[in-house]
Amino acid sequence: MSTLTYRRARAAFEDLSLGLSVAVLWFVVIVAIIFVLLGIGLQVFVGQGGEVSESIWENSQYATRYFPLSMGIVITAAYLPVAIASGVTRRSFGWAGSAVVIALAGIMALLEGAGYLLEYGLYRLVDETPVYTTPHLFDHGYQFWITVPEVWIVVAANVACGWLIGSAYYKWGWLGPTLALPLLLLPLLAVEAVMSVGWAGAAMNELGVERLPDGVAVLVALALLALTLAGIQRFVRTIDLRPQKS
Repeated sequence: MSTLTYRRARAAFEDLSLGLSVAVLWFVVIVAIIFVLLGIGLQVFVGQGGEVSESIWENSQYATRYFPLSMGIVITAAYLPVAIASGVTRRSFGWAGSAVVIALAGIMALLEGAGYLLEYGLYRLVDETPVYTTPHLFDHGYQFWITVPEVWIVVAANVACGWLIGSAYYKWGWLGPTLALPLLLLPLLAVEAVMSVGWAGAAMNELGVERLPDGVAVLVALALLALTLAGIQRFVRTIDLRPQKS
């Protein structure tokens, strides 16, 4: 990457981050209130108690995956025309979009990791242990060195998939991408399947497919994510701007 490309990518990244920051901040606040203060608090201090109890915070994984996915959908439609008008090349915009994918996933990973850690501590205060209903790489909420990378990779795959879907709709309209939606979701499903987490991981378990060693799964998932982002960058460089409606 040349110095000029880097500068343009940095400018586009800052614009994207600023545009998404308010929505992300409100999302974090709402998730914290609903799941931490209400969900976990009621479960721990109002519940009947026991040796094990179903995790409340685990349900937040759907919010921290699909909200970022929706953010990814708007990246091209909302920000590519602005970037081009500001003198940012499509190549630089592609790098900026990839950086936004990684940064947004990192925020969600830290949020999820902190939530699992806090939930584990609160449950242990009343001699309970949270149990998880979907497959994960980690066994306990205090294993933040595993929870954070798992969530980071999976959420990054969701955001990247959203970016791919949004870019396809922007380039080709609604019909073609709608028909091809199962194919556009393949990168996301592949990452979850390789890591044996989430719904894809549950499906793999039901099929009796043996999961890969954690280290191998993470490396393969990172390779799939890198290929997905590289493909989206190339794809974005082929997109023409659509006429703006008055």
